[in-house]
Amino acid sequence: MKKISLYIILALIAVVSAAIWYRAEKRVITAPELDTIIIGTNAEFQPFSFKDEDTITGFDIEVITEVFKRLDKKITFKDLPFDALIPEIQIGNIQVIAGGITPTEERAQRALFTRPHSTGDPLVVISMKTDNAPTSLDMLQGKTVVVNEGYTADSYMSEQPFVNVLRLSSPQPSDGMLALESGKADAFVTALNPMKPYFDKYGTDAFNITPIPGTEESSAFAVSKHYPELRYSIQNALDAMEEDGTLAALRKKWNLS
Repeated sequence: MKKISLYIILALIAVVSAAIWYRAEKRVITAPELDTIIIGTNAEFQPFSFKDEDTITGFDIEVITEVFKRLDKKITFKDLPFDALIPEIQIGNIQVIAGGITPTEERAQRALFTRPHSTGDPLVVISMKTDNAPTSLDMLQGKTVVVNEGYTADSYMSEQPFVNVLRLSSPQPSDGMLALESGKADAFVTALNPMKPYFDKYGTDAFNITPIPGTEESSAFAVSKHYPELRYSIQNALDAMEEDGTLAALRKKWNLS
C-alpha cells in the first residue's frame, strides 16, 4: 500500500508540474497574438520620439510603426516619463520601448533588446566659446557639468573623478543648453544626435562641440521579457528593412548615423 501511495503521489506531482509548465508555455507562445501591442516611449527626445502638436513622431516612432505594419499588428503608443519605461516593461504593462534607448548591461537584466538599428552617436562636451571654456573630457575636472538624469551621459559623467555633475530631471536638450548659457554649468555633456534639431534651429557658432572618444551610443528596441518571441519577430522585420533600404532611408530623413 505504501508503494502504491507513493506512486500515486509521484504521478500527481508529475501531472501538476505538467499543468503548470503547460500554462506557462502557453502564455509565452500566445503572447504575439495580443490584439494590440502597447509601445512605451518618452516623447521628449528628438529626433527619436517627440510631439509634433498632438502627434508623437520621430525616427524610432516611424521605424517601429513600419515594423508592426509588416507584422500586421495594431499598435498604440503610451507616453511615459523616461525613468518609468523600464519598470513598466518589466511588469508587462508595455510590450516594447521605442525612443532612442541605449542597451546597457543593467537594462539587459530587465528587458530584452533587438540589435541596434542606429549607431555611432557619441557623447559630446558642449561649452560656450569663451576664454578657458572646457573643450575636452580632461578639462572638465573641477568644473560643473550638466547632464539629463538617467541617460548615458549621466552614468558616464558620474564615473569621472573631480567633476561636479548637475542632473536635470527633464530629458529636453534645450534645458541643458539653458543651464549652460545661463552660467549654471561650465559644460553640457549629452549624445550628439538629440542635439541636432537644436543646432539646426539655433546654429553652432556660439558653442564648442567636442566628441568624447570611445563613447559612441547605439539605439535599439527593448522588449518585455514576458514576450520573448516578440523580440524575434521585431528583429526579423528590422533585418528585412535593413536589407531593402528602408532603415537607411529613415536614417537619412532624420539626419542620423
